[in-house]
Amino acid sequence: MLKVLIIGAGAVGLGLASFLLKSGCRISLVGREPTVNALAGYGLYRVGIFDDFYSPPESFAVFSTLQAVPSEQFDFVLVCVKSFDTEILGQQIKISTFQKSSSAKFVLCQNGWGNAEIFSKFVPQENIFSARIITGFTCPERNKVDVTVHAEPLHLGSLYGEDLEGLMPLAQAFREGGMPSVVTQDISKDLWAKMLYNCPLNALGALLEVSYGLLGENKNTRKIMEIIVNEVFSVMHAMGYGTHWNNSKSYLEDFYGKLLPSTYDHESSMLQDLRAGKMTEIEAINGVIVLEGEKRNILVPGNSMIRNLLQFLQGRSGK
Repeated sequence: MLKVLIIGAGAVGLGLASFLLKSGCRISLVGREPTVNALAGYGLYRVGIFDDFYSPPESFAVFSTLQAVPSEQFDFVLVCVKSFDTEILGQQIKISTFQKSSSAKFVLCQNGWGNAEIFSKFVPQENIFSARIITGFTCPERNKVDVTVHAEPLHLGSLYGEDLEGLMPLAQAFREGGMPSVVTQDISKDLWAKMLYNCPLNALGALLEVSYGLLGENKNTRKIMEIIVNEVFSVMHAMGYGTHWNNSKSYLEDFYGKLLPSTYDHESSMLQDLRAGKMTEIEAINGVIVLEGEKRNILVPGNSMIRNLLQFLQGRSGK
């Protein structure tokens, strides 16, 4: 039985927890106190495009702080916090009391680019792994997760060239719980593929308050998205990375032909955050393209405009 600690009991954390609980893993969750209270009192519910699932409160452990987690050895620690919390979480993990043995693998289940680099300041690189998730989760209630979209299997891998054999039990547990999952050597390509998906859609969907599918149907939003995609390719290649498409033309064919139709009704995570008055992950997505472009004297006006507009809305909400 795998022992898994999930840090971040938001939509992604609860969604992943539901599949691992179904497979029989021993799960501990760290979340905000109102969520912890709801989970401890009523258990975890999952609804949506996968089978409905319920796990009673006695079947898992919940904690409102990392310091409250007992000193024990976990096989995996899934990091499901927002990207802007990566640094502070790394600091907390460095001084935490729970057992961080050399066998514990930290799997970053986050949006954007740069989380692994930040995390490596606090945890050895050989213990850091990444997950690419193209499954949409929302929380209609604090202890209830709704699976709204599932485009591709969960991918697990390492940005640091580490041995991937140790990830096999986690992938197997996800599969046994009903979540398709594979271990891959190409996780950097996968993460950049998700950046190519998120950069044109996430913030623009939030700014216009529409679903992803509607963005692809209008010639004006298509033009904006294509500018952003071209800029992401330029910056990605300048950084020395690649993805599963050689150029923006081949990517956009799949983007419009396969990726957008499979997530037509999905509303962006940034839109959900703005509606809830929360901080968004704009800096880890379009903000990364702007920052890395500036370092290399690459103009990225599309990403810069989107980032500035989103920051304006975020500022109005006080975040």
